[in-house]
Amino acid sequence: RMQASGSTVTLPELERVAAQLWRELPPASVVWLSGDLGTGKTAFVQAVARAAAARSAKSPTFALVHHYESPAGRLIHVDCYRLRTPDEALDLDFPGLLRDARLMLIEWPEQAGDLAPLPTVHLRFSHVSEPDRRGVERIR
Repeated sequence: RMQASGSTVTLPELERVAAQLWRELPPASVVWLSGDLGTGKTAFVQAVARAAAARSAKSPTFALVHHYESPAGRLIHVDCYRLRTPDEALDLDFPGLLRDARLMLIEWPEQAGDLAPLPTVHLRFSHVSEPDRRGVERIR
């Protein structure tokens, strides 16, 4: 089982949480990653990609969407940080991306408003007093 909601983790523990998530979530799952800059969201995406034995593929769209090919299916990472309005998320084509995804990870889902597909799991990352740890709270 994933760590209790509101725990703090080291980066190696984050690797384990990511691997567990990859193994346990059914195909076409969506994971929302919320939290301030520098709290470990992108590190978490990279940890999931490693757990999936996935390799980065060139993105057919633009820099907000990254595709990773893995033996178990495609991992799609969407970073909504640069969206100025939720309407800009229309260009991302979430439904089309999700059709191709074994797992979709969305950073800054709030920026996409109602266009972001609802999460199977929602994780909130935060800074904590120890520099080598991060707060990770499972909201859903």
